[in-house]
Amino acid sequence: MKRDLIASALLILPALALAGFGWMGTDTTTQIPVHWGLDGQPDRHGGRVEAFLLLPAIMIVLTGVFAILPLVDPRGRNLQRSRVVLDTVRLGVLTLLLFVQGILVSLGLNWIGPDEVTFVPTLILSAVGALYVLLGNVLGKARPNWFVGIRTRWTLSSDLSWDKTHRLTGRLMVAGGLVLLAGVWALPPERQIWLVLVSALTPAAIGIVYSFLVWRSDPTRQTLTPDDVT
Repeated sequence: MKRDLIASALLILPALALAGFGWMGTDTTTQIPVHWGLDGQPDRHGGRVEAFLLLPAIMIVLTGVFAILPLVDPRGRNLQRSRVVLDTVRLGVLTLLLFVQGILVSLGLNWIGPDEVTFVPTLILSAVGALYVLLGNVLGKARPNWFVGIRTRWTLSSDLSWDKTHRLTGRLMVAGGLVLLAGVWALPPERQIWLVLVSALTPAAIGIVYSFLVWRSDPTRQTLTPDDVT
């Protein structure tokens, strides 16, 4: 756990430093874009607290949540065996939030001007696509647990369904991430949301259906025992 906290701190501390830098470079009247519409234009602005402090706070909370997951998961031993997946999710999400924090501070300090502000959603969605690729590459290594992965009644009652579903879904996530990573630069802002939905929902939907099909053909299905939930 100590190693995990140190790794998370290496991402949280730069986010806090950026927050302090942005805070000192702005005043109480500063309004920073914090939300974008489907047309790529900012449709809501916020003050310094929301723009500079919210994401570091979320990063700290997420670090605490990930620290306690193995302690509260009934199959905590399997979650420990899925450490590469858990670490990738934790560090990947924290890195994404740090990236967004850098963008918000740049907006507050006018390093990103009015002409470039419409590219912000594209930048963020590209980072999300990269995160999909990273997660997809390790998803097949997840072991049955209650918090990380495709957790259907079929994957949780069939180890074969769990393994095959996560291998397939991982490949689909990599493909979806690559499509998102490249596609957002080829589409106008108002169409990017559809690419996001397809990239995110297609692997999940196929994985859920596939988990049932594998479960149905598994002669050892319903393998959960009392020892697995203690």
